Amino acid sequence: MKKKLCAIILLAVTAFTCLCAFTFDANSSVKSLTKPYITTYECNFARFGDEDLLEKYDYLKITILDDKELEISYKKKNGKKKVHVCNYEYNDKTQQFEAEVGILGFKFKQATKIENGRFTISMPLFGKPLVMVFAS
Repeated sequence: MKKKLCAIILLAVTAFTCLCAFTFDANSSVKSLTKPYITTYECNFARFGDEDLLEKYDYLKITILDDKELEISYKKKNGKKKVHVCNYEYNDKTQQFEAEVGILGFKFKQATKIENGRFTISMPLFGKPLVMVFAS
């Protein structure tokens, strides 16, 4: 069951990784002006069926490392930190973000759009609804 739960979280996080809304500040760095979505997104709400997943984890994070790779990191309470790296694509015109992850021999690819630095993952998995909210 623990492997399924980790696989579900990893799949969902990767499948629905999103970008923040673009805001420009005069004091911003060149990186933030050219790729403002390169940042860390933290899960602040996660339910799988009736179960609150955040009660079992210290954190669930997605960090956009550069213009091709992202890192998914999570730590179970009283457990070790786990990190997975995968590729993603971003379309500047549509602000569509797409990532692919391999879990237990299966590959999952999903696209989503983020607004105002927030995105919600909502999908059925193994007959239960999975809902996760991420924000930068």
